[in-house]
Amino acid sequence: MVVIALITSLIALNSSSSVSAQEADEGGLFARGSNRTAAGAGHPTAGIPPRPTPAPTPTPTLAPTVNADLVWGYDDTPESSSWTRPPRFELVTDPMYGTPIQRLTNSDAGRWNRNDYSRRQAESLDGTRFLSHVRDFDNVETFRVYNVDGTLVNDLAINADGEPQWHPTNSDLIRHISGPNANRGDLTLREINVVTNQSRVIADLTSRLQAVWPGAAYMKDREEGSPSMDGNRYAWIVYDGNEDALGIVSYDLATDQILGTVPIDPAAGFLDAVTATPTGSYVIAHYGAGTFVYDADLTNRRTINLKGDHSDVALNADGGDSYVYIDYSTGPDAGYLVSVDLDTLERIRMFRVYGGTTTSIHVSGKGYDKPGWVVISTYSCKQLGGWACDKVFAAEMVPNGRILNLAHTYNCDEDDYYTEAHGVVSRDFSHVYFNSDSAQCGRGAEIYRVDVPAFD
Repeated sequence: MVVIALITSLIALNSSSSVSAQEADEGGLFARGSNRTAAGAGHPTAGIPPRPTPAPTPTPTLAPTVNADLVWGYDDTPESSSWTRPPRFELVTDPMYGTPIQRLTNSDAGRWNRNDYSRRQAESLDGTRFLSHVRDFDNVETFRVYNVDGTLVNDLAINADGEPQWHPTNSDLIRHISGPNANRGDLTLREINVVTNQSRVIADLTSRLQAVWPGAAYMKDREEGSPSMDGNRYAWIVYDGNEDALGIVSYDLATDQILGTVPIDPAAGFLDAVTATPTGSYVIAHYGAGTFVYDADLTNRRTINLKGDHSDVALNADGGDSYVYIDYSTGPDAGYLVSVDLDTLERIRMFRVYGGTTTSIHVSGKGYDKPGWVVISTYSCKQLGGWACDKVFAAEMVPNGRILNLAHTYNCDEDDYYTEAHGVVSRDFSHVYFNSDSAQCGRGAEIYRVDVPAFD
């Protein structure tokens, strides 16, 4: 079952400024944003207090030398009982798997400072910056951009449900929608400079979509979508002013063309999310009664499965699009992580979690430079001691494929959506960003980054 909590005054900041003392020591929040609600409605704008004079951030500790052998397979080694929360940006090693790992953010002065989702890329394409999602104790949310050395770039002047996506080549730019509802949203795609906080419209679909649906008012992918890996192809759900879904649109930014539209299918139940696939050849729609794949022009609908589970789109070893999901049904694939080739609909059972390691799973297929692999992060394990419990690992997209264990998550409050691990892999498959409350129930989620060792 997909569990989803859906939850501009501009800030002009110098990108070379270091993190303030509060940010360095407490994860202080100088937030502009909104209260995320399940319906995505009602997002009052918060004022922005002046930022204190910045103080230098301590130089991150150099990485220790790690020569540990890679740990492959269904390893059930438990978490270390002596593990403790490391200081921010001190680079340590996972005690069980020997991988370099850092805590990147603090939640001490806020409810959380976390990775937003496993299907939204946290790291910019060149690896110089990363994105976090913060909420303070007044429930004010914002997206925040850091340099990888820990210095703060900016709190983004976008809606807290703005669905940010890194530009495919420029780490100064993030693309986003205006908002998640009729009050905040519209039918445009925008681009914000993370240094200057200036945003501009890069695509306006208003007249074209209103020619199809006269009542069209805004669009969104509902937090779980992503563009094609070249940043050109998008899919959104189009809504009217009464917050009712009208249909799906597929769009190509490079040519400024609407590739196709299709009305909502009421018989398929609630439309939970849509996404483009990595190559841009397909669009995935997650309905309550099934997950469907369309061609890019929104024709030729085929059924992937008869429900919606935690999943992501990824590149398979042949460079084509696949859909990877955990099957929480009672059908023939029950309990398996399944990869579906979207060209052929051929199904592959990657591994099984039912029976001995039943756990909840998030999938990240964003490591496009290593096709044929995804990253899995687990939480809320129902059988303690199971091999897949409470960890982050890489999984090969072949039958009974290889498993590379990367790190334990040391999460305490795993039944809180906002402290679920939500691990996301970088495009080059060199890092995984994931959430943890550092084994302290009640602490807000913080971002950890584990370095993925090179492997074939």
